[in-house]
Amino acid sequence: MEAKKAPAMVKKMFETGKITLVDPDTKYRYSLTAKCPDDGEYADVARFDKAGNTLSRVVFKCVQCEEEFEVRQDQMMVI
Repeated sequence: MEAKKAPAMVKKMFETGKITLVDPDTKYRYSLTAKCPDDGEYADVARFDKAGNTLSRVVFKCVQCEEEFEVRQDQMMVI
């Protein structure tokens, strides 16, 4: 599946404190992803922090260059 912008889904993930979200209709499990600022490749979540029950910080690790980075919530996508 191709990564897509889904601001409402990303917001819900942050509000619920989860880096994945299951679509109730299809049962597909969406995960957070972001494009690496260095090479434009997609990155997986490396680690995350919570404040109470919400996500406060998500760090990604590029699958190509293996660098870790952070992006703003509006730059995150789901895959």
